[in-house]
Amino acid sequence: MNKNLFSLFTGLLFACLLAATLPAQAGMIGTQEILAEQSVSAERAKVDAFLARDNVQQALQSMDVAPDLARERVDAMTPAEIATLSQRIDSLPAAGALSGTDFVIILLVAILVVLIL
Repeated sequence: MNKNLFSLFTGLLFACLLAATLPAQAGMIGTQEILAEQSVSAERAKVDAFLARDNVQQALQSMDVAPDLARERVDAMTPAEIATLSQRIDSLPAAGALSGTDFVIILLVAILVVLIL
């Protein structure tokens, strides 16, 4: 009886070890997925560069928003929100001068995200 229990335990242990060593399945990653991931990274970098600008930092401080808090909230944004904000930054004038309306809209989007999270 003891030998049968030992054989059963050994068989179960062997089966568990065998199951644990089975290879994981890997799938192909499509080009679209890679491009989308790179696009999100580029858009996040663009928004980070925008937040690093001195005039943006000063405007955030004048509105009593800590630049570090704004950066944390932007880091928590979804890819769709980042894309929207990045497109808005792209639509700014070429010289980089923000009109009052553009700046307020961009800050409102960032503040809304802060409030939502």
